[in-house]
Amino acid sequence: MLYLANDELRLHVLDPVADQSRLGTRYTSGCYVYQIEEARHGPLMSGPVYPSDPPPVFDGQGIPEAFPYTLDPIDGKRLAIGIGIIHDDESDENEFNTRKVAERCTWEIEAAESSLQMRTSQSMADHALQLQRRLTLQGRELTSTSQLRNTGDAPLPTIWFAHPFFHWAPASPWVCRFRGFTATMNDNPGFRVGADNAVERISDHDWEAGQFVHIEGCTGYLLDAEQSHPSLGKIAVTGDFALARMPIWGNACTVSFEPYLEQTLQPGEELSWSLTYRS
Repeated sequence: MLYLANDELRLHVLDPVADQSRLGTRYTSGCYVYQIEEARHGPLMSGPVYPSDPPPVFDGQGIPEAFPYTLDPIDGKRLAIGIGIIHDDESDENEFNTRKVAERCTWEIEAAESSLQMRTSQSMADHALQLQRRLTLQGRELTSTSQLRNTGDAPLPTIWFAHPFFHWAPASPWVCRFRGFTATMNDNPGFRVGADNAVERISDHDWEAGQFVHIEGCTGYLLDAEQSHPSLGKIAVTGDFALARMPIWGNACTVSFEPYLEQTLQPGEELSWSLTYRS
């Protein structure tokens, strides 16, 4: 495990080599924040099976990020951005995690007092890319930045999302709220939109079974959110990219809204984006 800390917070970050047993083929292996810890309140983040340790690699925990769709298979293998080359399995309808890694990408790691940076290069056939991930910790503010460059000869379809796993705040009447757009969602047994654009939890739902639903109305807007937290009151989350979509998912252990970015990079094109968490 790698650590980035100050007087306020301590980040537990997976080492892409030493912690491979905690990495699958779902989440980006560079700058994967596995937990955020505070001296007074302890661990601040959760996960689908938290506090079970180690969790299944598909579930994970903390604030992972992912490029969920791989490039088209060649000779039975696929390129997975931020992960490496993985074996293709046409019988597997789950794009995320049950395929096996053929070769993990290699990360160059640069650590400083208030930041941790990881860089990797990947290629397969006409596709090639450079990915840089950077964590910056200033006081109670954490910024996770990604920079992706298409260094190949073919367009690079880019779909990315963040999956921050928050603890439920049982005493709070709301789960999360958004500014900048009017949130709506289809009828479902787990979540609803209440007053002040706030997503609320329907308490009598079977949360062991979980609930997934899309938050409508967000496309094209920047993320500006507040997440209710049992010990901190709330955590602010902001992004500097136009949202493509944003589901929300939860089970009995955790809840997570999932901001998506979608864009195709032409050869030579570069894209940078970030999420900032303030507690």
